[in-house]
This record gives sequence, C-alpha cells and structure tokens, in this order.
Amino acid sequence: MKATRVLCGMTALCLALAQADAQEAAQTTTARPASSGGELLRGPATIPQHWSRYKYPETIPEGAAYYIIVRGDTLWDLSAKFLGNPFLWPQIWDQNRYITDAHWIYPGDPLILPEVALVTDRAGEAGAVSNEPTEEGMPGQVTTAGGDVLYPAIEEMALQCSHYVVSDGEDQSLMVIGSEQGSTKLAFADRDIVYLGKGSNAGVKAGDVYMLHHEAYEVKHPDSGRSIGRKVEPTGWVRVILVQENSATAVVERACIDMHVGDYAKPYEKASVPLILRRPAATRLSPPSGKAGGYVVDIAEDSMIAAQGQVVSIDLGTADGLAPGTILTVYKIMYPSVPTSRNVLGELAVVSVRENTATARILSSSDHIMAGDRVEVQ
Repeated sequence: MKATRVLCGMTALCLALAQADAQEAAQTTTARPASSGGELLRGPATIPQHWSRYKYPETIPEGAAYYIIVRGDTLWDLSAKFLGNPFLWPQIWDQNRYITDAHWIYPGDPLILPEVALVTDRAGEAGAVSNEPTEEGMPGQVTTAGGDVLYPAIEEMALQCSHYVVSDGEDQSLMVIGSEQGSTKLAFADRDIVYLGKGSNAGVKAGDVYMLHHEAYEVKHPDSGRSIGRKVEPTGWVRVILVQENSATAVVERACIDMHVGDYAKPYEKASVPLILRRPAATRLSPPSGKAGGYVVDIAEDSMIAAQGQVVSIDLGTADGLAPGTILTVYKIMYPSVPTSRNVLGELAVVSVRENTATARILSSSDHIMAGDRVEVQ
C-alpha cells in the first residue's frame, strides 16, 4: 500500500513537472528574449531592459523582422547591410518612429525592418546603383524591384552644409578661438589652420573631426509671428592634428561658407541622403491630400525668394509624421477671404528633420517660393 502511494506521488510529480515544462516552452515560443544583436531575427520576442534615451518597444510582434543595435551601428550602415543600399535608411527610420533623431541610436534598442526591400536582388552590385548623373544632376539613382527609379533628394555635400532650425540651444562650449595667422585673418577656408578652445582636458584627440556651426538669427513664424527657434548654419568641418591640455590645433578639411572665430564645434556626423521616387509633379488640378500642413519659414542664404534646387525650412517635423524623403506640395491661396483654389508653386523633399522643423530641397517650382507659402504632405 505504501509503495503504491509512493508510486502515485512520483507519477503526479512527473506530470506536474512535464506540465510546467510545457508552459515554459509555450511562454518561450511567444516571448523569447531578444538576441544580443548583430544579426537579423524574427519575432515574437521580448526586449531586455537597458538604458536608452528613447522609449523603445518592449516586445516584437510575431513574424516581424528585427535587429538589436550594437555599438558602432548607424542607420546608414544597417540600410546598406539589410536593404542593399545606404540611401534607403529612411525606410528603417520610418518603421521605428520611437527614434526621434536618426543621428543617435543606442545599443540594445530594437529596429523593426521593412518587410519589402525596394531594391532589386542586384542591390550593391555593379549596375544596381547608377553613378551616372540623374536628371537632377546627382549620381546614385536606384532601380527598385518594381521598376521604379529612386534618386537622391539632394547632393551629399549640399546636405552636409544645409542650415537647420533648433528650438533648444546647442552645446557651444567648444569654439574656434583663432588661427595661425592671428587676428589679421578674419575668415577661414580649406587648408587653413585654426585653434579650438579645448584640448585633452575635455577629451579632444588628434584625428577627431568636428563640424563647425554658427547661429544666424531667430526664425519667426511668418503667419503668427511666434518664435520657432534659431537658424544654425554649418560652416564646414575640421580635423584635429595636434592637442594640448587646454587647446587643440585643427586643419580645415572643407568649408561650406567662411568660418570665423566664435564658430562652435560638434562631432562630425556624415550626412545621410534620402532617396525618393520619381513621379509626376503636383499641379493646380492635384487635390489636397488632407495630411499635415504647415509653412515655409526660412530660406537658405537669407534669400527672400527660392526656386528649384534651393533649400528651405518648414515648420513641420517628426511630431507631424515627417521623415527624410517625405514629399510636400508648396502652394499659396491668392485670395484667402474667398477662398480661391490653391496656386501650386512646386514640390519639396524633406532631407533632414527634427521634432518640430525640417529642412527640405525644392524639387520643382513653377513660380518663386517665399517664407509664408504653405506646404502639405502628399
């Protein structure tokens, strides 16, 4: 009798353990911990808690392709690795809107990747990406699997040197304090030698590359008159060649415009040029999309008017759903009190974006474009 009770107890224990193992296996199947990174994975998965400046998703849905960011990754490089072309990085950003600044991604954060790659199987090989100038005069067009043609929204150097509008101040503690020519040299250009106001005491090292900037003026909304932020103009970049405790010597590698004493330096970030689809330009007969709308608020080089090829700022950003590559229609209402129909002036392509503002290149224009003209996402 006693042996029978022992046998029954062992049987019950085995059944309980088997049931627990089955439950654990089911849980593992539906929410397994994410890999440490470096490879393309498939959901479902849970993301381990870790430090990040972003509120990253804690779970990955079933079947979703995802990647865990590791140190040194950039959206540019990951787009080249997984989509076959670095210019397609806005597709990855568009799938991960928790990232508010595409220049900053953090180890441990997940990236859900687009399910459909736009490029053909030959992406990255000779012939998949053309180095011949496009109709816009820029190399690097790509043919998609569906036969569509993608082309750069802007030339890389132009994007690197494009102005932007910031609502919060930037760190200006590292500044140009002079040059080898002393006070007689008022502006600096390629190959000039300049001095920075910090050195090894601030972590500056030989070989570091910095982008120089200066604040131009306060940008006010053309309709309401409220302050939008400060216009910042990149002046070029320098490479540190010699470091002392409290200063550093750098050579100007490329000047966008004249550099001056007082320009502030930030670590250099390579511009990531978005690709956009070719399609017919909007006309006066094109109906409104009903999507996010705003205004042109500033024009590059302090111009009063702009046309095809020039760069402008608008008062829409990631908070409005914009990403690099977003296309907008520019228009004005000639008689708002009536109102009359839209007078379509042209099209813009967003080339860089912040939370509430964006920088865009004019793709086409049928008339001059000014601050105060309206824009609408297509």
